[in-house]
Amino acid sequence: MRTLAMPVLAFLSITSSFAGSADKKFQPGPVEQYSHQTNDQVTLGAKAFTDSEEVKRVFGKKVDLNRFGVLPVLLVVQNGRKQSLDLNALRVRLVPSRGKSIVPIDANQVTSLGRTGGPPTINPQRLPRFHKNPLDSLSIVERAFAAQMVPTGDNASGFFYFEARHEPGMKLLVEGIYERPSGKEILYFEIPL
Repeated sequence: MRTLAMPVLAFLSITSSFAGSADKKFQPGPVEQYSHQTNDQVTLGAKAFTDSEEVKRVFGKKVDLNRFGVLPVLLVVQNGRKQSLDLNALRVRLVPSRGKSIVPIDANQVTSLGRTGGPPTINPQRLPRFHKNPLDSLSIVERAFAAQMVPTGDNASGFFYFEARHEPGMKLLVEGIYERPSGKEILYFEIPL
């Protein structure tokens, strides 16, 4: 009887730790809370997460994207139109105050940027030691922008990741939003960060 109690207690502690982490989901605020622009009853808000503490609150206490040269930018899309929005052709670019625009990198690529160089350390006296990747976090992929449609009166949000450092005068350029079923393109957005 005593042998059964320990696995049950271990199981309960594991499930409670997962339940605790699920409660800490990041919820973006309303689109008006961020720097925003409205075109044709569609409002886009954006915010660059530049503060390490702010990044850690969103992605986890061990994930510091800025330290690895990754700038996470939150995009919130609010559809105030009577038609749905198609985001399948969405194009997002970061435009610095001077220089070329920067395209986002895939969330899966972000997790590989934190890998430390070289093979695992091998010592004949011990088992091989693998170096932990500080950017190998499921939250980076989970919080990436993935919406393909935004129904009327609804909103969508998520992060885009850029290999860049924040600088004054940066803007987020967003194009490729179409109205469905007409196929009419909504005017582009240029949101200051």
